Amino acid sequence: MIHKKALTLFLLLAFIALPSQGQEKELPVKVFILGGQSNMDGTGKGEELPEEYLVAPENSMIWDNKKKAWVTLRTDSFSERRKFKFGPEVAFVHLLAKKYPNHRIAIVKTSGGGTKLWKHWLPEQGMYKAFLRNINNAVGELQSKGVLYEICGMLWMQGESDAETLEWANAYEENLKVLYKDVREQTEKPNLPIVMGRISIGLLRETPWVFDYTEVVQAAQDRVAKADKNVRIINTNKLETLKDNTHFNSESNIWLGKKMGKLMIKAIRK
Repeated sequence: MIHKKALTLFLLLAFIALPSQGQEKELPVKVFILGGQSNMDGTGKGEELPEEYLVAPENSMIWDNKKKAWVTLRTDSFSERRKFKFGPEVAFVHLLAKKYPNHRIAIVKTSGGGTKLWKHWLPEQGMYKAFLRNINNAVGELQSKGVLYEICGMLWMQGESDAETLEWANAYEENLKVLYKDVREQTEKPNLPIVMGRISIGLLRETPWVFDYTEVVQAAQDRVAKADKNVRIINTNKLETLKDNTHFNSESNIWLGKKMGKLMIKAIRK
């Protein structure tokens, strides 16, 4: 469990984290966990990032999965295949950091282009194991320094690859429920807010790949969101993509991040 003995630890750290005289108090941390495939990786170009997003908020940070360290948010998406590109996390962090100035906003992102829910993201599968490992490493670092934190929500942008066959698409709804259930069990947050981007209808245009069952996956995502009061869904049909009709462009990555941020704020308030 990610939060094993979390309550006891939280109470203990409440005393450990108190600053000594003249020492600056460490801000409590709101942790958000991100998962998905290429449109979570981020396909926005770093050189196209608006000026207002070039400097990361002082009260923000992102976990570097390779270095196993908290670092400054930048335009690199932390995807091995997409250097100097950004995803929805940039606009999301700016919005949340402004909303919660007395907290540090922390991102732990695990994503992989082309990964499938049925093959990579279910419990005991490769991407999901990496997802949990990255979260454990990230919060473990906070714990070791006596920093108070809470895992506040999850962002999910995935499903394109599951639209390749009818079998995978038909299985998407139940598989997504399994994923969300296990994430909540692992974080010991039964009502963990989840904001997901629905895959785009643009996948049915000409692409380098075949996503014939896009509408089946869309419908599955809609049903999961409707049945779960702690899941919010974003319609991405109108978002502009690159020439491949699959990956969101820079402007769309910013829009998606802001929309995810607004829905997450509402979810946290509730």
